[in-house]
Formats: sequence, C-alpha cells, structure tokens
Amino acid sequence: MPSPDTRPHVLIVGGGLAGTAVALRLLKDVEQPIRLTIVESRPTLGLGIAYGTPHPEHLVNGLARLFSLYDDAPDHLVHWLRAGAAAGGWQPPPGVAIEDSMPPRQVYGAYILASLTAAISSAGPGVAFRHLQARAVDVVAQYDTGRPRYRVVLDDGREEVADELVLATGIFTKPLARQAFAVGAGVADSPRYVGDVWHAEAWDGVAQDAQIVYLGSGLSAVDSLIVAEKAGFKGQHLVLSRRGQGVRVREDVQPWPDFLRYQGRAVSLRDLLAQIRVQRRAIREQGEPWQRLVPAIRAHVPQLWALASARERRRFLGRLRAYWEAALHRSAAAPLAWQARVDAEGRHRHEAGRVQSIALQPDGRLAVAWQPRDGRPLQTLVADRVVNCLGFDFDWRHIDDPLVRQLVARGLALPDALGFGVQATRETHALRDAAGQPQPGLYAVGHALRGLVWESNAIGEQVPQAGTVGRAILQRLAPAAAAEALARAAASADEALRRERADERVRSPQG
Repeated sequence: MPSPDTRPHVLIVGGGLAGTAVALRLLKDVEQPIRLTIVESRPTLGLGIAYGTPHPEHLVNGLARLFSLYDDAPDHLVHWLRAGAAAGGWQPPPGVAIEDSMPPRQVYGAYILASLTAAISSAGPGVAFRHLQARAVDVVAQYDTGRPRYRVVLDDGREEVADELVLATGIFTKPLARQAFAVGAGVADSPRYVGDVWHAEAWDGVAQDAQIVYLGSGLSAVDSLIVAEKAGFKGQHLVLSRRGQGVRVREDVQPWPDFLRYQGRAVSLRDLLAQIRVQRRAIREQGEPWQRLVPAIRAHVPQLWALASARERRRFLGRLRAYWEAALHRSAAAPLAWQARVDAEGRHRHEAGRVQSIALQPDGRLAVAWQPRDGRPLQTLVADRVVNCLGFDFDWRHIDDPLVRQLVARGLALPDALGFGVQATRETHALRDAAGQPQPGLYAVGHALRGLVWESNAIGEQVPQAGTVGRAILQRLAPAAAAEALARAAASADEALRRERADERVRSPQG
C-alpha cells in the first residue's frame, strides 16, 4: 500500500490570469516539495475570458512594458515578445517599439501559457503540478490536523483536500433578471439575445441581421462590434448608454506629477475633486493631455478607497464611478478604428438614455424601449440582436454560482457590504469569515477583491495581488516544512536505532 503524500497541497480555484499568476509566483519562489493544483474547467490555463479571444483585433489595453507577469521582473513580457512573438507571426505596428506596443490579447495569452510551461519545467525538486479540468462547487473547512484545511468538491464528484486554498473565481455575468429594467418572458433564452459576447455561437447568423442594439458603451461594446463586423454584419449598430460616453483612445503619456495629499487620513470626495480640478486647470493651461491625470490618481486609489468611509464610497459610486471608469478604461487606437469606419459609413449611432424594457416579439426579434436622456419621448426599437455590454456582477450576495453560494452559506466568505466581492485582509488577502475574522490558509485574488482595493481587474493589479498571496502561502508553509523535516529526521533516527538494535541481536545471540 503506497504511503500517503505528506507534501503540503496548495489548490487554486480558477485558472485565468489571476490564478495562473499565483501559480507562477509559487513555482518561482517555493523552496520545498509541494503539490500545486489548479482547478479550471477550460482546457487551457491562463486565458480566462479576456485572453482566450480568437480575434487578433482585440488588443490589451495598455503598453507591453507595464504588463509583465512578474512584478520583480518588469521587462519579462518585453523580452518574451522580442524572442518569441515574431516567430508566432506578430510584429508591433511600424515605428512602434515592442515595449510601447499593445499586443493582441491572444498573443498575451500565449505569453501566459509559455510562462507557466517554463515555470513548471524549472520548478524545484518535489514540486508536483496538476491541472484538474473541472469546476469547484463547494468548499468545506476541516479542523482535523490542528490547522484548518479545505475540502474542495468538484462538479464531477471528485474531492481534493487543500492545506492552502486560493479563490481566483474571475468574473460573473450579471443576469438580465437583476438589471434595472423590465425583461419579458423568453428574452434571456432567445438566440437573438447575446448575454455572453465571448461565446462564439451567440453570433451565429449575425451576417443576416439588419440591426444590433448594444446595451452599454464600454470596451465590451467595442469588442462586440469588431466580432459582428468580422462575421459579415452590414447593418446598423445602435449603442445605448446612460450618459452617452464612448471609449476614448489610450494615449502614451507620462503620469502627471504626484499631487494628492491625504497623509494617511481619509479625504472627502469634495476635497479630492477640488485637488483634481486644480491639476486639471494646470494641465489645460500648459497644453498637456488630460490623460496624464489618470495614472497619477490611479496609483492612490487602493489607499483612498481603504480610508474612505462607507458614506464617501457610496457617494463615489453614485456620482463619479461612471466618469472615472470612462477615463480609466480606454482603448488602443486600432480597435476604435473599426468603430470609426462604420460611423463614417453611417452605420453607427450612440444614444444617451435609460433602457426601460426588452420584450420578445412574435417574429422572434427583440423590442427595446428606452427613455432618451435629452427629454424626448420614450423610444422603441425592434432589433435583430441585443448585446449585453453592461458589465459584470461582483455582488457575492446575489451571484448565481454554486461555489459562491456555498462559500457564503457556510460562512467562509463574507460579502462586501456594497456588493463588490468579498471582505479580506489587506496584508495577505485572507478571506474573512461570517464573523469578520481572517481565515488561515484561505485567500482571494482578482475580481473578488474589488471591495478591498476598488481597482482589481487589470494585470497591473492582479499580478501584485498574486505576489501578496504567494508570499503569504510560502510563509505559512515554512513552519510546516520545518516541522516535517524534524519529523523525517526523528523517523530516520528511530529507524537507525531499530537497525542498530537488530544488528546487536544478531551479533549477540542468546542461547
């Protein structure tokens, strides 16, 4: 009978960017034998939603020099692009240096996979890596060893017990039933409703459509327009958003000099805006691009969010969130060129207003009723296809996912009070239980931490989070490794003593 594997078991639920980044950090830094498992239903790790796109027109929304998978090796991606991307058929635009380019997301996905493959092959002795292609549906805490362990139940019936468990659950689509407008019977199940823009079959037959309505005007709407055009769509694109704000082109600018002053104390939204207005005025007077302000502010967002009261956070969400996200989530120029082209052809229109209802028509098309922002009467448009680009669901109190439901029901996850992921510690990203206490060995990374740091969706946030979680795990494993080494030494000494006594009996037989 084989002896049980006593190596510590680290299990990561979710194999997108965030989960893979944690694995990379552990594989690079671990100095003891461990078992490392990623549970991910997709066949390929590291891609998630964003980097699994088959369309080379979908680009990363930032410069290559900012998107290394290793925060202690900022040139890692640039070096990889120089060495390997050209062999795969990609080159930056003429006149653009690789470090200043915005590579296709599928190229970045290849970089993630290549980095993981290299990390696995160079891992230290006794490090075993597995990818379980399944979904986690439940977690049960166990306290049978003196320190908590976590039994993870998979959708195929298998169970895994983890000494350290990382939740990298990614993002969830917000269902139509929880949107702020009426949804008629049959709409959500209609093939003319696109609830997941990344699902290829959702675009079947789009070339025969005459009218597409996009709910929301963010980056997903830009990506969706490209998919529709590449599939042969020749009709009208109508974008509906509350304020009529479109995606702006991301300019390559240096951050504005640091100007925010709060000295570790909470700052009101009014004071923050006053400081920003002073700098905006200076930028205009000097003829500088306004986008220089964005990175100067973003660097302080985690601290500002942490210090803000619940009241100030609600004020931000109600008054400024949409404007901040429009300024932050910009696009490379090339994807927006697709939108500019159909606009020039008279096939693209962007209206500001609120959607009131969506109803299924007898002919199978979808009627969208919306109230224009400018005071015009209620408008109704019958569309061949309606595309949901309204963003994702972060509210763990309502997310319809079996793992999320079970984590909350068992008291292992405490939802954020404002509906943005879970509550966790700032130092290690350990989840807080239903009583608000940190749970040893249970962590979150990525989108689930939005309520902790606010900005938690981009590479620049998730890679440092992976480093934080990786270091926390290694620090917890170090005492266990020392104890295991002592146990092995004691067992070895006992075995040596047993053999010595056996030898003595052989040398001194009693007769």
